[in-house]
Amino acid sequence: MQIIVFRLGERTYGFSTDKVEEITTMLTSTTVPHSPNWTVGLVNLRGQVMTLVDLDILLNKSDSSGDDWYKNTIIIHTEENPIALKVGPVIGVSDVLEEQLQASGEEESIISGYISVNDDIVSIIDLDQIFKEKEEV
Repeated sequence: MQIIVFRLGERTYGFSTDKVEEITTMLTSTTVPHSPNWTVGLVNLRGQVMTLVDLDILLNKSDSSGDDWYKNTIIIHTEENPIALKVGPVIGVSDVLEEQLQASGEEESIISGYISVNDDIVSIIDLDQIFKEKEEV
């Protein structure tokens, strides 16, 4: 399996590249009133409008000191619409074996497990679980 590895503040995260459409730079967004705090706003990427989600707020319930950390946007496809994820520096794409993944121990967790990549512990995000939980809100 291939994972894309990136930083959010001081922490390193990754998820499967299966849902990744592209990686781009920072995008300017238009705020949507009364939206959840993890929704930054709407972005227009080559005529396609999508929601920009702050992964740091979504995962850690905190903002990594403003936008200083925001370097890249990862566009993922979901069943309904593409979503833009606000992330820090993208470290790269790594090939990992399923056996290398250490389970998080929580059945319904957003973090499905951990893996060591280049001497760094990477928290593997379960994108399906994140958006399943947020749909229920």
